[in-house]
Amino acid sequence: MKRFQRFFGKPHRRPGEPHFPTNYDGSGCWWAEDGVLPLAAGRGFNLPVVGELQWQDTISALVGGRCEEGHNCQMPAQLVFDDTNSRDPNAIGVMIDARAVGWIPWERAAEFRAALHALNTENLPVTCKAKVVGGWDRGRKDRGLFGVKLSLSIPLKVHRDARRMNRKA
Repeated sequence: MKRFQRFFGKPHRRPGEPHFPTNYDGSGCWWAEDGVLPLAAGRGFNLPVVGELQWQDTISALVGGRCEEGHNCQMPAQLVFDDTNSRDPNAIGVMIDARAVGWIPWERAAEFRAALHALNTENLPVTCKAKVVGGWDRGRKDRGLFGVKLSLSIPLKVHRDARRMNRKA
């Protein structure tokens, strides 16, 4: 019976309900926002965020909680310099919907920080594509943690459509 319920049980959402949080408009135009510096996406979601273990409740709230099959939700993220980080003076925090969800891996932080200083001469908020994965709950002994991945072109560069939009303005 458990096998049957696993494959044919109730869906985690009602038909017609989106599989992404309500704070994402679904248009995919994360780079079209005024007053931000959007970074170009890489091939796939190529950069896992670190430290998200301490932000599991926050990430869960962003995607509407756990569900049986887990999440795979794309949304915009913001990169912020974490100058108060005692472990890494080059730390770059990752925020989604104004909530901290982790950091850029320390191996890349110094390189990214230098690139962001060079690209962002106007000191605009820096955005990129993010994806929240995991968070399944299939019972007492089968619960997955949430993870966050970023899609970034490496070396970092500004999204090409953002440059065009800034020229028109």
